[in-house]
Amino acid sequence: MSRLRLALEVNPVKECQSCARRDEREVSSQILSYQIAHQLLSRVPGHIQVDGNFLILNLEGHDPLYFDLSLGSVRVRNLNIPFEQRYNREKAVDELVRKIMQEAQINPSYGTYTIDPITTLIVKLIEIYHARCCLHIASVHVQDANSIWEIKLHEDGPSGWIQSNGILRNSFGEEMSIQNWEHLRPEKLAMYVFGFYRFCSHFPSPTK
Repeated sequence: MSRLRLALEVNPVKECQSCARRDEREVSSQILSYQIAHQLLSRVPGHIQVDGNFLILNLEGHDPLYFDLSLGSVRVRNLNIPFEQRYNREKAVDELVRKIMQEAQINPSYGTYTIDPITTLIVKLIEIYHARCCLHIASVHVQDANSIWEIKLHEDGPSGWIQSNGILRNSFGEEMSIQNWEHLRPEKLAMYVFGFYRFCSHFPSPTK
């Protein structure tokens, strides 16, 4: 059994089995990649990008980190770090992040800064809904100085969009600003956003 299985224990909804036939390691790798990137962003300012099957983490003062979302590894310069060889169930993500920082020579910042709330929202959506229903980032593009993230359910499923200015849009043409829900904790905000996209009958839209 894969040592990365712990990442899949995210309040499963038994009626939803979109990822049931996918490789457990691949599902875990995608969730862990976003979790690790988010923890690194809590230590060093930066931002994330998505390019095909890679999550790219750009940290200030460091070389880019390329997370392979299928294989469960991160590459920086000529160093490749597989998650499974360094993952400890008991210490989980915290210890894995510590090892990556040590091996990649990432120095934490000591100034005061906050993680971009859109990044936190995207990570929470992946954490909660990737294993459950194959939610993933399909694409990212820039329009009128705004980054637009396309959120998609499995390969042939519906899409929703998040703009870096906080505007949400679903496939029905409806728009909403996350400022209306900014008082919510991140997990609750992710649930509201997922519901707004009207992806699933188990999660009704909070605006209806």
